[in-house]
Amino acid sequence: MLFAHQTCTRWLRRVASVRAILVVFSLVLPLLQSCAFLASSKRIVPPPAITLEDFNPAGVWLYEDKFVTGEAKLDEYGNGRYPWKKGYFITATWEGGVWRGTWHQPGNDREGGFELRLSQDLRYAEGRWWYSRIGTDISPQKRGGKFSMTRVSP
Repeated sequence: MLFAHQTCTRWLRRVASVRAILVVFSLVLPLLQSCAFLASSKRIVPPPAITLEDFNPAGVWLYEDKFVTGEAKLDEYGNGRYPWKKGYFITATWEGGVWRGTWHQPGNDREGGFELRLSQDLRYAEGRWWYSRIGTDISPQKRGGKFSMTRVSP
């Protein structure tokens, strides 16, 4: 009987020890979590960069090259019209910070391509344009030039 009493006493002490550890742990854990939160909240974290996945070109853009400046109204896909020679843009891709597409001008029977490098805030782009067709000439020797687009309104 004494042996059973000693065994029970040892068992109760262990249970009490385990309970004490759990109580201490439950008190300390929230303190550790708040310290971790405070430590992480003191770090200066820059705002996330705007990515091309976030790029929505819809709105009014000012286009500018050596000869012409005007406004283009684009949809969310980067397609839209500009008034010079009844022109319009068709966007093919925007990947790796580069906006590529074609331009068409039925008013003077010309078309070509463009490639623009987008700024980090995606509100400005600059690059070049070229001819792919002038009238019936599908291999025009006439060169294009430098070209930029600036977002005027969203």
